[in-house]
Amino acid sequence: MPAPSIEQTLLAQLTQQGFHIKSFRQRRLGAHPVFEISLAGGQTVLMWLRPTSFDSDCSQRLFESETALLRWFSSHSAVPAPRLLHVLPSSTATPGNAFVTQCITGGPIKDLYPTLSSWAKEQLVRSYADFALKLFDIDIPQTIGSISVTSSTDELIVIPRICSANHAHASEVFPTLQKYLEYLSTLKKRRAFTIDTGEENRFRAQASISQLIAHLRRHLIQLDERCVRRMVLAHDGLGDMNFMVDSSSNITGILDWWKNSTLPAILAADYPPWLRYDGINDPRFAAPTKLWLETPEESARLRRIYQGAVKSNDFYYTALMQGAQLRAAVGWVFDIEDDPCCARMRQWTLSTFGPPIGSPSNDSQCILT
Repeated sequence: MPAPSIEQTLLAQLTQQGFHIKSFRQRRLGAHPVFEISLAGGQTVLMWLRPTSFDSDCSQRLFESETALLRWFSSHSAVPAPRLLHVLPSSTATPGNAFVTQCITGGPIKDLYPTLSSWAKEQLVRSYADFALKLFDIDIPQTIGSISVTSSTDELIVIPRICSANHAHASEVFPTLQKYLEYLSTLKKRRAFTIDTGEENRFRAQASISQLIAHLRRHLIQLDERCVRRMVLAHDGLGDMNFMVDSSSNITGILDWWKNSTLPAILAADYPPWLRYDGINDPRFAAPTKLWLETPEESARLRRIYQGAVKSNDFYYTALMQGAQLRAAVGWVFDIEDDPCCARMRQWTLSTFGPPIGSPSNDSQCILT
């Protein structure tokens, strides 16, 4: 007799813990498997699976960070995140984590967007602005990292940044943007060294990264200091499959909060992801596999509407407008698409900042003092 699947084992555990399951079906939401469960009393809930990977410690930390943040959201925030009901941690009997939330109405933006009218697209942009400002206003510890499992329903605690890739983990929380940029530079060079083979290719990649750092050194001193020093909560993985949208073009749920971080406001304030045409999303420099939901012209129009929607919060608006080049530069650090010798990044740097300048002898010279 075949062994039960992970989802069957988890459903059995839910039954043992008092959930009277009537039926269930799998849904395509976010990055991992999700099951919609109908209960005997008429309620519908969602069970989100977070399978363990080859790095089980990393998977566990991401799961704990996500559930800690969802628990806090459920008690303290109107941010449209899934409302947490129950947690099913990994065990010897179940090699995977899961949690249960209230059901979310609507469907993924990727499926609905092609059917939207111009008015509906504008409403969606305003709904995103409402979400972004609510997230931006949450009071958090003033360091850069990820949310800790030790966070309580009363207080969020920040720990060193957790990433899905082993090489990207941070060893400490960063007190300033300056320190965070040191980490990002090291991270990009380490990735380039791993991907590029041959001394010449590695040298070209390292030179491209150093050139970007040199330009950022000049650029950073032009930014509003409060937008650089104030830390806010951010979602690092927003995309076209983790936004849930209803028939009125309102965002009903933001998924995949395992990709959370605390960042300087200048990096956190940004346009809706489906409207971005800068950095790694610029058609001139994007990877061949990149797809866009919206045309460049309509994206530009909707970005102007977004600017108007967030202008009531002067702090957010300033960070949004001043941080475009810095956010695009950071986007290249986390770009997972193929870019031998950092060639696409180098062309973007030349187009954005102009001719090469003298590179700093080490990355610490990129730090603001």
